[in-house]
Amino acid sequence: MTAEPVLPNIYFPNASNFEIHGSQFMNAQNIHINEGSIKHKLQAELKPINGAHLNPDKTCLKGTRVGIIADILAWIHNPDNEVSKAFFLCGEAGTGKSTISHTIGQNTKDTKCLGAFFCFDRTFNAERTPSKALQTIAYDLSISFPEFGKVLVEGLDSDTNISSSMSLKEQWNKLIMAPAKFVTPSKPVVIIIDALDECGPKEEGGPRDILLSLLINSVCELPKNFRVLVTSRMEGDVHAAVREGSDAQSLQAQYMSNLQQTQEDIHKYVAHRMMRRKGAPGVLNESQCQILAEKAQGFFQWAYTACEALRGRGKAGLTVKKRFERFMLLSPSHGQDLLPLDKLYKSILEDVFDCNDSEAMSQYKKVMVQVLAAFEPLSSLSLQKIQLSRCGYLGEDYDDDELDAVIQFLGSLLTGVEQRDTPIRPVHTSFRDFLVDEKRSGEYAVQLEEGHQLLAVGTLHLMIAELHFNMCNLDSSYLLNSQVENLSEKIIKHISPDLSYACTYWGSHIICTHKQPDTILAPLLRKFLTKVLLFWMEVLSILGKVDVISENARVLLDFSLETDIQIILKEMQQFVQVFGRMIGDATPHLYLSGVPFIPKDSVMLQQFISQLDKSLVVCRGQKYSWPSQQAVLTGHTASVHSVTCSPDGKRIVSGSSDQTVHIWNAETGIIIGEPLHGHIDWVVSVAFSPDGKKIVSGSSDKTVCIWNAETGMIIGEPLRGHRDYVKSVAFSPDGKRIVSGSSDHTMRIWNTETGTSIGEPLQGHTAFVNSVAFSSDGKRIVSGSSDKTVCIWNAENAMMIGEPLEGHTAFVNSVAFSPDDKRIVSGSSDQTVRIWNAETGIITGEPLQGHTAFVNSVAFSPDGKRIVSGSSDQTVRIWNTETGMISGEPLQGHTSSVNSVAFSPDGERIMIVSGSDDHTVCIWNAETGMIIGEPLRGHTSSVNSVAFSPDGKRIVSGSSDQTVRIWSTET
Repeated sequence: MTAEPVLPNIYFPNASNFEIHGSQFMNAQNIHINEGSIKHKLQAELKPINGAHLNPDKTCLKGTRVGIIADILAWIHNPDNEVSKAFFLCGEAGTGKSTISHTIGQNTKDTKCLGAFFCFDRTFNAERTPSKALQTIAYDLSISFPEFGKVLVEGLDSDTNISSSMSLKEQWNKLIMAPAKFVTPSKPVVIIIDALDECGPKEEGGPRDILLSLLINSVCELPKNFRVLVTSRMEGDVHAAVREGSDAQSLQAQYMSNLQQTQEDIHKYVAHRMMRRKGAPGVLNESQCQILAEKAQGFFQWAYTACEALRGRGKAGLTVKKRFERFMLLSPSHGQDLLPLDKLYKSILEDVFDCNDSEAMSQYKKVMVQVLAAFEPLSSLSLQKIQLSRCGYLGEDYDDDELDAVIQFLGSLLTGVEQRDTPIRPVHTSFRDFLVDEKRSGEYAVQLEEGHQLLAVGTLHLMIAELHFNMCNLDSSYLLNSQVENLSEKIIKHISPDLSYACTYWGSHIICTHKQPDTILAPLLRKFLTKVLLFWMEVLSILGKVDVISENARVLLDFSLETDIQIILKEMQQFVQVFGRMIGDATPHLYLSGVPFIPKDSVMLQQFISQLDKSLVVCRGQKYSWPSQQAVLTGHTASVHSVTCSPDGKRIVSGSSDQTVHIWNAETGIIIGEPLHGHIDWVVSVAFSPDGKKIVSGSSDKTVCIWNAETGMIIGEPLRGHRDYVKSVAFSPDGKRIVSGSSDHTMRIWNTETGTSIGEPLQGHTAFVNSVAFSSDGKRIVSGSSDKTVCIWNAENAMMIGEPLEGHTAFVNSVAFSPDDKRIVSGSSDQTVRIWNAETGIITGEPLQGHTAFVNSVAFSPDGKRIVSGSSDQTVRIWNTETGMISGEPLQGHTSSVNSVAFSPDGERIMIVSGSDDHTVCIWNAETGMIIGEPLRGHTSSVNSVAFSPDGKRIVSGSSDQTVRIWSTET
C-alpha cells in the first residue's frame, strides 16, 4: 500500500499531541467517480441482486395449467381501466405456484411486457430482503423501460438517501411509484413477485408486513397499464390481507384448489417425464403414469420429486420398476401423521441409504447436516474445502469423494449437485423442514448442532490457513472502499466464496453449537484470535461487514473462556467502538489509523506488532488504556434531545431537532440505515419497547410515531390527536400501549398494534404535561405538569385516580415510579424533590430540600432505596427514600445546569450518570457519592440526555452539538 504525505485528519478522531514515524498518507476526501451510463449509475446506487430472476427452466410443461395461465394472461391484457392491478395466486407448498409464475414471466418476456421478476427464497433470507426486492425491481424496470430509468436516476441524484432508505414505503414511492408515472407503453408492464411467504418472518410492522400492505393497498395507485402478480402460500397474515384486499376489490385472488384440473395436469407432466418410448427402456407405461399422478394428490412437487427419483440414480440393484413399486406402497396421508411429501422424501432416502448401514448413514448425516446448517447455501467445492480444512486440523483422512458419495444420489431432493461451483440447497423448503423434524423423518433426521460444530471447526481452520495481510492487494490509502476501482472483481479474485463464508459465519456456528467450546474448538479459537484476527478484520472491512466483529465478540463473551481470550474479545469490541466507522470506510486505515493508536497496554497490540514488520509507531502521546469516549456518532444536523439504549444493548436511538430519529449500532457506532423521516418538527422524546422491537418518538409536530426497531420503517401513519407539542412518551411494560404527554395539557394512550388512541384524552392537567411514566405492572401512569401537580391515572380505563397531587409551587419537570410501584418521585422548578405514596397519593414526609435551583431530572435506584436528582444549581444529589434525607454531600463536579441523570442497572457497583450544560458527562459512585475519574469531555455544547446500557458498561449521551457519544464505564 503506497501513499502520499498528506495527513488524513478525519481518521484520528481521538488522537492529539502525537507524532508518527514509518509511513506516509494520502487524503481520500473530495474524490468523485463518474459512473458513466445510466445502467452503471443504477447498479452502483441500487445494488440489485442476481439469482432471483426469471428462470426459463422452471416453466410449466406445455399443455399443463392451461386454465389458470389463461386466466392470468387475460387479467394482464384486460384493457378495462377498472380491472385490479394486483393478482395473488395462493396455494399450499408444492402445488406449482412458482412454476406458473415463471411461465407467466417467460410469456410476458417474449411479448416484451415483463418489467421485473423477483423470487424470494427462505434459503437466501439474508440477501433477498423486501428492501432489496424493491431496489432490484426498480433496477429491472429501468432496464426494461428507459424512460423509467431516466426519471429514477434524476430522483437518485436529487435524493441520495432513496436507495438505502430503510423505509420500505419511501422506497416504494420513490423507486417505483414516482418513475412509473412516466412509463407510457401501449402494452402492459408486468411485475412478478414469487414466493412472498419466504420474504422473512411474520412480525407486526416488520418488512414482510409492510411489503404485504404495499402490495395489497398501494399497487392500485400504479398507472393503469401496470400489473403485479404475486404468488404465496396461504399463511395467516397473507390469507387475512388477501381476503381484505379481495373484499375491497383492490386485487384479484385465485387459490390452487381445483384438484381435478390439477390432477389432469400432473398426469400430463408425469407422462411427459416417464412414458416409455422407443429406445428408452426402464420408464413407465400409461397405466403406471396414471397411478403415479394420482398418488401425488394434487402436489406438483410430489410428482416432480418422484419423477426425479425414478429417473435418477437409486440404490445399486434396484430397477426403476422396483422403485416405482415402493412408491406405490406409500399410503394416503389423510388422517395420518405424515404429509404426502414426507412419505415420498422418506421413501427416496430409504431407496438410497440403508438405515441399517451405519457407515453409509454416518456419511449421509455428516454431509446433510452441513448442507442444512449453512447460513447461506454452499457449493460442493466450498463444502469440500471447509471439510478438508477441518480434517487437516484434526489429522483425519479426507476422501475427495465423501461429499459426492452422498449428494450425487440426491438430485431429486437437492439443487446444485451437478456443478461443483453451484450452491447446494433443498429443492423445496418442505424437504428441509422434514429433515430437521425427527418426528417426521425418523432415522434420517439431522441434528443441526452437529453441523454447526463441524462448520465451526472447518471455517476457523480455513481462515487460519488462508488469511494474510492485504488480501485484495489494495495499493493505496488514497481511496475509500467505495472508490476502489473494480473492488468487487478484486474480492472475487482474492477472497473465495468459502473464505468469505468462513469470515462471516464462524462465530454464528460456534454460538449455534449451544455448548462451551470443547477441546477441539477452544485451542483453534485461541490460534485464530492470536494469529489472524487483524487479517479477518481486514476482510470484513472489504466485505462491508465490520459489525460482525463486535457481534462475534459480544456473544463469545457469554462463554467461559480463558482470561486472556476474554480480554482480546473485549478489546475487539473496544477497537470497533473507536475505529469501526473508519475501517468500515477505508480498509487500509485499519493498519494506518487504527492499529498504531491501540493503547500501549493492550493485549491486542502485542499480538499485532509481532505480525506487522512495517507498522506505524506512535512515538509520543500514545495512550496506555482505552479512552472512556468510545465513539462519536455523527449524522444529526441539529440538537439531540433524547437518547436511550435498546434492552439488549445492541442499538441506540436518538431524537433530534433536525426532525429525525436515528438508530445506531451500539458496537460500531455506525448508523443503521438512514435517518427515520416521519416527523416535520423537533423530535423531543424517544423510547424502546420492552422487547426492543419497536421505537416510539414524540415530536413538536404534535404527533407520535412508532417505528420498527430492526428495519427503521414507520409502523402505520404518525399517530395524530394532540393539539400541541408532544413532550414525553413511554411504553407500557408489555409493549402493547404507549402513553404521550403534550403541551395541550392532555395525555393519550395508544394501542401499538393498531396505532389508534385508546379511549378519550386523559384530561386533568391545566398546563403542559412535561413527563410521563408507566408503573412496572402497567396498571398506572404518572404525569408531571407545568400546572405544579402530579397526576396518577388508571392505564386501563384512562381515568384519573383520585385528585391531582398538590404540593409543588412551580413546574413539575420529571416524574418516575419506584421499582415496586409503591412510590412516585417528582422533581420541580420549585427546587424540591417530593416522594408520594402511589396508592394514596399522599406526600411521604416533607419535601426534599437542598437544591437551590430548578430540579430537572429525577430517577430511582434499581432497589428503590435511593433517588437521584439533577439540578440547575450545578449539583447532583442522592436521597434516601425511607428517611427523605440527603445521602452525603451534594455531588459537585459540574459547572453548569444538570439536565439529565440516571442510575446504572443492578451490577457489582451502582453508578449514576449526569449530563450538563457544561458540555460534560460525569459518572458517580452511588455508594460514596464520589466522582469516578474526571468529567468526560468531548461534547462541545449542552448534554441534554444520558442513559446507561442494560449491562451498565456503557453510557450514551445526546448533545446540542448534534452528536451522540458512547462512553465506557470501565476505562
